[in-house]
Amino acid sequence: MDSVSSAVIGEFVRRTVSSLLSKCERQAATDQEDLKRLRSLLLRSHTILEEAERRHVASRAMLQQVMALRDKAFRGYYVLDAVGCRSLPGGGERRNDDGGDDDEEEEVSCDALALSRSNTVKRVRFSSNSSSATGAVLSGASPGELHQMVCSLEAMINDMKEFVVFLMGYPILHRQPYSAHFFVERCMFGRHMERDMIMEFLLQTDPPSNSGDLGVLPITGPSLIGKSTIVEHVCIEERVRNHFSLILSYCRNELKDETMPSFRDNCVIKHQNDSASEERLLIIIELLEDVDDETWKRLYSSTRSIPRGSKMIITSRSKKIERFGTTEALRLKCLPTEAYWYYFKMLVFGSEDPRQLPKLTSLAMEIAYNMPGSFIYPHVGSAILLKGNFSTKRWSLILTWLREYLQKNVSLLGEEHPDDLKAKDELHCTWTLSKHKPSKYFMLRDIYQSGSTLDKVPDITFVDLMLSGCDLPQEKYEVLVWKSRIPPYFNYICTCDIMNTAT
Repeated sequence: MDSVSSAVIGEFVRRTVSSLLSKCERQAATDQEDLKRLRSLLLRSHTILEEAERRHVASRAMLQQVMALRDKAFRGYYVLDAVGCRSLPGGGERRNDDGGDDDEEEEVSCDALALSRSNTVKRVRFSSNSSSATGAVLSGASPGELHQMVCSLEAMINDMKEFVVFLMGYPILHRQPYSAHFFVERCMFGRHMERDMIMEFLLQTDPPSNSGDLGVLPITGPSLIGKSTIVEHVCIEERVRNHFSLILSYCRNELKDETMPSFRDNCVIKHQNDSASEERLLIIIELLEDVDDETWKRLYSSTRSIPRGSKMIITSRSKKIERFGTTEALRLKCLPTEAYWYYFKMLVFGSEDPRQLPKLTSLAMEIAYNMPGSFIYPHVGSAILLKGNFSTKRWSLILTWLREYLQKNVSLLGEEHPDDLKAKDELHCTWTLSKHKPSKYFMLRDIYQSGSTLDKVPDITFVDLMLSGCDLPQEKYEVLVWKSRIPPYFNYICTCDIMNTAT
């Protein structure tokens, strides 16, 4: 009897193990097939997006389709990279954060992998025990999400056959596509739909029934989000320059005492087209905050004397200025997490295939996950990482520093993110990367932009501060955080004090 029972149990165990192994093999084959399909679909979506960027698409509905496909493609790239990180030896087990030399301690985690679209506004989710979120985060690279990504992207591309036919009917713009990775540092990334919406407003002909009131487009968004940049890119477009005889820019941030004559005297001429067939003005007003109703009413009423067909763009951090618009306001927001990662990845890896560097890719994803949404931080972060010479140990140290930076500044400021884009003139504390227990802190305050390429910029950069921290002045001094390589070529500068840890 015992021998029969043993035989039955043995056969049951054998069949169970065999079934599990077969299931795992089928799942592995399915995953590989999904990865192959996803790469093919991303290539097709890239082709469609590149073609859309080459053409002047006048239809807002088609622009929305382009934006939807771009978001879906960014999500696809994100999942593709996440799957590569998940395949690390150990399945993404958390490494120690002490910067140890052992290979076992350099295994990287994938805390950023399951970040959903609902978390794109509040990017930072960390705790003193960062391993607590590992299980939930790893689910972002699960076979189920991979298959769902493939199906949704495939369905979207299949539904765009008519879109592609209509797209080919729009005129070609003679410029380099923005998606080329080797130009990512020198182009405006992720704002193409917003740019085209602004141009649609500017080039739109006023109907004959229009009373002659000046068209006003408000553009709002937090600091350092790219309001000045997108306006500058619109203003250098050939179609805009041919349409307006004069483009004026007002950047004094205070309209209270302005009259129309003084306002015009305080404007900078950005472009003048003496050969324009009609006289039209484009007026750009860049403000930090709100303007009172009486001041606006006085200024706006005086614009009735300017030529018909003129337009105005007003930008501000404050959403309150949206009440002055004659059309729906444009609100600039942080890039979706997937697009933000794609941008950071291009800056860090360039033409390198991140799939060949899964450990570094995982570290870079976590670093990007902990950054705020401004375009400044990917450039600063990539510069610091590239100084690390693609060393897993070095990048792990940078990630550890970033976590400590977040925790220390949140405890000081009470902010969810110490570099919150809504914050103004806040004090932030940082220290040199090479010092595990720093002897001094750098107290940074008030990032501001210097708009002239002729202005003298500080000799000390933020990267120098982070990587060396030596031979620095003891008194207050200025630090160059980032020098933009795209119009309007701003220099981003902050003030810095040194505080000894003993004080």
